[in-house]
Amino acid sequence: MTQLIYTNFVILLITTSIFASTDPSASKDISTSSKSNDQSEYKMCVPHTLQNICEKLVSKRNSEYTAIKCVPARDRMECLEKVQKREADFLAVDPEDMYVALQMKNEDFTVFSEIRTVDEPDAEFRYEGIMLVHKNSTIKTLDDLRGRKSCHTGYGRNVGYKIPITKLRKHGIFKLSSNQYLPSVERELKGLSEVFTQSCLVGTWSSNEELNQLYKKRYSNLCALCEDPVKCNYPDRFSGYEGAIRCLVENGGDVAFTKVIYVRRFFGLPINNQNQNSQTEPQANPNDYEYLCEDGTRRAVTDKPCSWAARPWQGYMSNSDITSTSLSRLQDRIKEFYEEGKKSSDKMAASKLWINEKNVVVTKQELVLPGNHLSRAQYKDVIEREGPTEQKIRLCTNNDIEMRKCEVLQRAAYSRDIRPQFLCVHSSDCIQSVRSGESDAAIITIKNRQKARESQLIPIAHELSDIHYFVVVDKELSNELLATTPIKYDPNDERSRDAALNFNYKRGNGKCMGLTTDESMNMVRVIHFNQNISNVDIDSYELVCQGTRKAIVIDQVDANNCAYDATPPATVYTRNTLKSYEQDGIKHAFSALSRYFGRDGSLVDVFKLFGEFEPGHRNVLFSDSAKSLITDDSINLTESYFNYDGDEEVKYKQIQCRN
Repeated sequence: MTQLIYTNFVILLITTSIFASTDPSASKDISTSSKSNDQSEYKMCVPHTLQNICEKLVSKRNSEYTAIKCVPARDRMECLEKVQKREADFLAVDPEDMYVALQMKNEDFTVFSEIRTVDEPDAEFRYEGIMLVHKNSTIKTLDDLRGRKSCHTGYGRNVGYKIPITKLRKHGIFKLSSNQYLPSVERELKGLSEVFTQSCLVGTWSSNEELNQLYKKRYSNLCALCEDPVKCNYPDRFSGYEGAIRCLVENGGDVAFTKVIYVRRFFGLPINNQNQNSQTEPQANPNDYEYLCEDGTRRAVTDKPCSWAARPWQGYMSNSDITSTSLSRLQDRIKEFYEEGKKSSDKMAASKLWINEKNVVVTKQELVLPGNHLSRAQYKDVIEREGPTEQKIRLCTNNDIEMRKCEVLQRAAYSRDIRPQFLCVHSSDCIQSVRSGESDAAIITIKNRQKARESQLIPIAHELSDIHYFVVVDKELSNELLATTPIKYDPNDERSRDAALNFNYKRGNGKCMGLTTDESMNMVRVIHFNQNISNVDIDSYELVCQGTRKAIVIDQVDANNCAYDATPPATVYTRNTLKSYEQDGIKHAFSALSRYFGRDGSLVDVFKLFGEFEPGHRNVLFSDSAKSLITDDSINLTESYFNYDGDEEVKYKQIQCRN
């Protein structure tokens, strides 16, 4: 027995010695051992809405020595801050997030792995923007593009719009309209319409539908080559990556702006040199078409393409503290995490973390700073492309927390091509700041709306919310007692208080008595239906509606007759001395903010425009409960938002006992 113990001890010593001699970190002194141990767990930051998905996926399998912990944040903008502050180690990023990191502090971040497609695992970039022309075309230089017919993937898209405009403007082919009185978006569209005689440029040209339709009528030549020139929107046979090529081949186009992989697919060429079996059935003869290069030369589509600019892959970015040894371990762990995620039964959930069976994680052999990465792809120029106007929107803020949110909004909006650009201004009196011209816009609540009007400010956009406040009553409480029983509300929620005041006013208590915040007073309560209904025993309570009481039936609540919302929406105001095109620019920018970052926005994970900004800080700039911003003046806000008739401000003062 003693001999066996001794033998095992010797084996243990030998094994330890072998691992120590082969482990690069083993030679580090004791002072680094703590850091090495810390790197046995890597903190991946994700928007809080994705935390459960993240935890589910990382729990599937953790390497013995390398675990991933999911760290929640408000959105991706806060994740960048957490990584920079070393509260998290890494996050998944778009190229636009890399640009934000560059602006924060380039040397604090490192791009270490990329998410590429299975078809193109060796491609340096996600896609390269190219120009395709007919081989027999007389287009020999970039200047020859003037007066030709163009085919685009779509309005606002990278290879079909942003890259061509950026490069054509650089070479003096495209020029903004010199008409300074046109709205900012229109100047760019007019400039493009003057370069090409006919085009197919589908999409939404302005978030304001009235302006969108106006522009499409005014610059109808930009829709002339589309399948449906009047609609000029998706779906269209001659839009998208392949559709732009089809527009060139079938519909009289002279030049198509698209990306390489779709050229190869369209003409039946191998997707990459390593996979000759990736060929598809050719839709046209590749020998009849060529790439037009930035220097004016031409190349056969069977040759290496010449791109104008490229879009980097999505990838993973860490802070600069991770050592080379631990980073290698992290890169391996990310690969494992991604491949395990592909096996998840919940494909939809996995896709929210960019996990897709058609993709693969590729380790970067050379770590790169985000700024250098974007510059190599010439994508930094695309993000920073000159907007169609010098106009800037100076947004007024009242305090430090509003200023911080404004600065995050500014970075997120600029990286996602929202123009005019936002700038942040601090003032103790935003109404006066806008009136005097120190600021251009301010978000004004109902309490200061009259002052804003008296200062000759005009509304430009309004909040819209579909979150409603209801009153519930214990079924055992009689109608007689309902008229006098104190109503409980959330003292930290202004909309809850206003709903309680509104109910109190409607039941005839004009002295604003009968409200309570006492937790034990639950016979009559204001509830935020979207969040609080789970805390209500629906078998014991009823809804108090206009003149009646109703059973609580989830998803069948009549908001028009049962809600007691009484807080008018916050409104974006500007001064009335701004020219109409400047007002249109502000409308466009706030509409774009809503479309991208609103509650149902396509990029709400990037930046959360509405909702709690920092713990304990509610309703910063905008209302937490807002869903979107609307600029259509034809919408009757009183009818769509409130449950009382007449002037909203008069009624609001009445329920606040100020009248």
